[in-house]
Amino acid sequence: MKRFFFALTMTVLLSGISHAQTHLLSGPLDPMQALTNPDNIGSGTGAIAGDYDDITNTLNYSISWSDLTSDVTNMHFHVGAPGVSGGVDLGIPGPWTSPYVGSGIVLSDDQESNLLAGNWYVNIHTGDFGGGEIRGQVNVTAVPEPNTAVATAFASLAVFGIIRRRRRS
Repeated sequence: MKRFFFALTMTVLLSGISHAQTHLLSGPLDPMQALTNPDNIGSGTGAIAGDYDDITNTLNYSISWSDLTSDVTNMHFHVGAPGVSGGVDLGIPGPWTSPYVGSGIVLSDDQESNLLAGNWYVNIHTGDFGGGEIRGQVNVTAVPEPNTAVATAFASLAVFGIIRRRRRS
């Protein structure tokens, strides 16, 4: 009986070891999403890819683009749901060349909340479109930490093994 309670206690403890997650970022950028380019002028396209670690609050990303009507003059992460304009939440320092890579950026709690809620978009500003030529919503997909799942599964199997062994006796 002591083994049963020990295994049960370990299962409960191990299942709560960590709730860390890596979040994958992705999304296309185009003129149709840019509310400041209402006529969808240009054939510019782009994409964002990256990851976010919710334990270290660290953001890593790569933004690429091509076929813009003029040179990039600014880039930002804005707060806003799809189809909604919002203020700048995180600036992206120049110089801006494609692909642009940002790494090791530590987000504030508010920035993290906006990102994880799906309320961030990338806006690329150009000489022809000072308000933004192409835009792309940042899609966020959580990837559970594998160690927690493995530890929980192992502990659960141990409990079931002990229960099964006791029933045979």
